Amino acid sequence: MDEATTIITKTYEAGETIFNEGERGKHVYLIISGSVEIYKTVNGNRQLLNTIGSGDIFGEMGLLTNEPRYATVVTAEETRLIMVKDKTFHNALLNDKLPIIKPLTKQLVQRFKEAENQNQLHLKRIEHLENELSYARERLLAYELKNET
Repeated sequence: MDEATTIITKTYEAGETIFNEGERGKHVYLIISGSVEIYKTVNGNRQLLNTIGSGDIFGEMGLLTNEPRYATVVTAEETRLIMVKDKTFHNALLNDKLPIIKPLTKQLVQRFKEAENQNQLHLKRIEHLENELSYARERLLAYELKNET
């Protein structure tokens, strides 16, 4: 197949589903205009994870890991996308010939930095909670000792 058949430009109306959580990925998407909302189903409830717009890339994780889609993506407004087929994407990764590769790499690095920052925040929160728990145990022990006498 030539690039003309493996890279598609498509416009979606507001509220259209691009793909659903659990589906196998066939494309990586680059937003030309508009925006999309990314949802994850947690305990049967749809939770908004992020809203992204022009210049952002999505759908790459499923193709990179060869796993089903992690989330559902729905257009928030009329949105124009470049859709890169999976085989073209994989070939481009090997050859570094597709223009989407450099912004994708930059975006992935940014996502990893954000994930690391979130991880650090969670670790600080856990440490704080452990300190509170330790203090509460000490107070409870002191209270119990006081009441035993």
